[in-house]
Amino acid sequence: MSGDEKTQATKQAPPLSLGDASIASIMTKQVKTIDSSEPLFECIKIMNDAKIGSIVVTDNGKPVGIFTERDLVKKMAQRLESLGYVMKQVMSSPLITISQSATVWDALILMGRKDIRRLPVVDDKKLVGIVTERDVIQLILTHQSLLLESVAESMPASTRDRLRGLTGALGSGISPTRLD
Repeated sequence: MSGDEKTQATKQAPPLSLGDASIASIMTKQVKTIDSSEPLFECIKIMNDAKIGSIVVTDNGKPVGIFTERDLVKKMAQRLESLGYVMKQVMSSPLITISQSATVWDALILMGRKDIRRLPVVDDKKLVGIVTERDVIQLILTHQSLLLESVAESMPASTRDRLRGLTGALGSGISPTRLD
């Protein structure tokens, strides 16, 4: 996301919970891609030059896989000659994606269930962005109450009320030890 896009996203009214925050509001829109027929060493060069931890692998412009730092470590541990492989031999596939209309909560659940840290965002089978764990953490840090509200949604009302009282007291400078 460019600086202007991030500024615009933070100027919008904050969502009430992670279930209200859309993927489109936090995704990076300029996604680096590489064709599945390209050699692995070219992929590593692109990732290094762009200072990124993943690249979406495409076939005729359609996203078909992803290659991450974790994939690189696995391949290098298997054999050094893997640098001569082409992307379709080393990418993670099938590609797990999410819609830009999905919520951040949906992304967190999917990332957790699939043990992944990056989710390409697709719209009509076309790559439109990528969401990472870092994007979600930045959203939470920007709007810290999102995490508390998202957790609170699954709690009994009495616990939610106490939690809201605690966050209000902390925001007003009252020490947590003085609340008990």
